[in-house]
Amino acid sequence: MTQTLLIKLGGSVITVKDRALTPNIQAIDGLSHVLAKHSDSFIIVHGGGSFGHYWSVKYNMRTKAELYDSRGISMVHESMVALNQIIVKSMLEAGLAPYGISPTTLFADGKVNVTKINELVEYTRRGIVPVIFGDVVHLNEGRFSIVSGDSLMTSIATYLMPSRVIFTVNVDGIYEDMTNKKLVKVLNFPTNEISIMDTPIDVTGGMGRKISEAFKIARLGIDVNIVNGLNAERVFDILRGLEVEGTMIPAISPKGRK
Repeated sequence: MTQTLLIKLGGSVITVKDRALTPNIQAIDGLSHVLAKHSDSFIIVHGGGSFGHYWSVKYNMRTKAELYDSRGISMVHESMVALNQIIVKSMLEAGLAPYGISPTTLFADGKVNVTKINELVEYTRRGIVPVIFGDVVHLNEGRFSIVSGDSLMTSIATYLMPSRVIFTVNVDGIYEDMTNKKLVKVLNFPTNEISIMDTPIDVTGGMGRKISEAFKIARLGIDVNIVNGLNAERVFDILRGLEVEGTMIPAISPKGRK
């Protein structure tokens, strides 16, 4: 297990999701500054929010590999590059050394390129922060697929085994249901008590996808935190090992794995 931290900047945090192509600059800058205050190495993954998801919906593009509209492929990709540049610029201004990376470079012949995933550790050893983003990726024979930031988190965690994984979202964590907003502080497998069907669902699966990917990561033996990224200090407190408002998915012991 490496001492690298793997952090997802949710699209609902870094963009204004109900306003097309609108970054949440305040949230982005807040997260950049708290990350700059911490000395551990990071790998950052970010979602699409009102950038990539806007065009994905417009052109009916999904995670299934298909011969999608060529202009739609271009629009999704370019919007994600634009959002990545906004985040990279914010991190540079905060004193970090970010390096934007499209997931296109992390796949070969439609499969995860393990060599390129492992290479991310070399970036962090130089003090560079890889900033990877969900995107539309060519798989085979002209077929493209949306690769979500959440699924990228699992792929990276599987091969790099980071010391901790954090998903930032625009709510305080996972709720028992969306009516009473009672927060689940520790979420153990199985998830029968969680009404994930009531959570907002976006093109890449929304909160349901996050929970699913978080459990896959926990099954690797890694603790996962789901925390409100709109309150950047909570992220900083997790990095310092403090207990914060949010949901913790503990690492699943070998006995609990199947």
